[in-house]
This record gives sequence, structure tokens and C-alpha cells, in this order.
Amino acid sequence: MHGHRREALKEPSVDEKEQNRQCVEKYCALNTSVMNLRAQSVFTTTALDQTKRLLELNTELHTVWNYRRQIFMHLDAWHDTAQRQGMLDAELGFLFEIIRKNIKSYWMWNHRVWTLNSMPRADWQKELALVAQLLSLDARNFHGWDYRRFVVSRLDDMDVEEFAYTTEQINRDCANHSAWHNRSKLLPAVLARSDRAAEMMKTERDLILNAVYTDPDDQNAWLYHEWLVSIQPSDEDRCRMLRDK
Repeated sequence: MHGHRREALKEPSVDEKEQNRQCVEKYCALNTSVMNLRAQSVFTTTALDQTKRLLELNTELHTVWNYRRQIFMHLDAWHDTAQRQGMLDAELGFLFEIIRKNIKSYWMWNHRVWTLNSMPRADWQKELALVAQLLSLDARNFHGWDYRRFVVSRLDDMDVEEFAYTTEQINRDCANHSAWHNRSKLLPAVLARSDRAAEMMKTERDLILNAVYTDPDDQNAWLYHEWLVSIQPSDEDRCRMLRDK
């Protein structure tokens, strides 16, 4: 942290060292137990519970996430629609707790995608509200933006609403690279549906200028402007985009 004096690390007490040793010992024992169950192809609710306990301690164990999915699909309840819905609803609750601990866990997000795709009745609107809440806490988190694109892809006719969402996020923080990137993915589809393309392009230029005046050194608006010029259909349109203010 710039401008702050680095403080010397405090030597842990004997009790703290013993607590840490016990925690490591328990973690290693649990990890060994789960890996042994996996090696023996044990697909039971007991094994499922052990994977949950281990993933609560370490979200980056992709092998354990894979094993957990295998267990689900081998349970008798998986083949009953109502029971599968209930199990996976509970899984979403478990994953929400993981998100609160480590929002940047790639494997957790991958498992959440699998969970929703496997549900008989996934509530995509609820999921969209959840990811909006998460991005309100960490607006630049690219895992959250990737997941939002996945959720939106499961909903119909969301291009215009998502385009408005990127406007809101850029106005809030013009250095939000993910919002600019998402906007570039949405603009062609929004333009194709609009009969006011020229007016929309002027709005894009105004948004870029506002961002540049706000933070001239930030590269996101400049990159978006470069991309916007590149997609113009003719040299005349490209010149107009470079010339007009």
C-alpha cells in the first residue's frame, strides 16, 4: 500500500501455532479422505458432504468440484425431477456462501453454471438479480461479467436492457473495462434493431468524450473508440467518426 509504512509481522503465539497446526492437519486428513473416496468411485451422500466441507476450506480444488458433480449424477434422487430440483436449489445456496468468501473462484463459477443448466426449472431472472447485486459490490470483476453474459444468454430479448446496463456502469466508472467490452458485444445487435443508427452513434461519441475528459489517461474509452471506428461501413463513415465531436 503506497504511502503507508510497512509494519513488521507479528510472531504468532504458541497457542496460535498449535491452532494452525491442527487446522492444517484436519485439512490434510479431509483432503486425503475425499481423494480416497474418489479413487474408490464412492458416490454417496456421505461423500457429497465431505466434498462440501473440503470446498468450504479451499474453493480452488477443481478435481473435487468435478467429483461432486459425479456424485450428484449417481444419486437415485437425481433421476426424480422434484428431488433433483431440491438438491440443486440447495447447491445454489451453498455456492452463494462460497461466492461471499471468494468471488473470484473460477471453478466455483463453472460449477454454478453446471448447476443451473442441470436444474429442471432454473430461475434466470433471480440469477440476473443476484449477479447485479454482486457487480454492485465489485463492478470490475470479470468473473461476474462473464457469468452475467451467460445468464443473459438464457433470457430472451435482453440486448437493449443490457446495453442500458453498460451505460449505467460506464457512467458510474469510466475505467470499467468489462462494461466497455460488454458494450462492444451488444452494440451491433442493438444497431441492427434500431432505425436511429446515426443518433445512436452520436450518443456513443458523447459517451467516449465524457470518459476521456473524466480520465484522459485511462485506455478503455480510447480502445472502444478505436473499435467503433473500425466497424464503420465505409471510409467516409470512419472519417466522420474521427472528425465529429
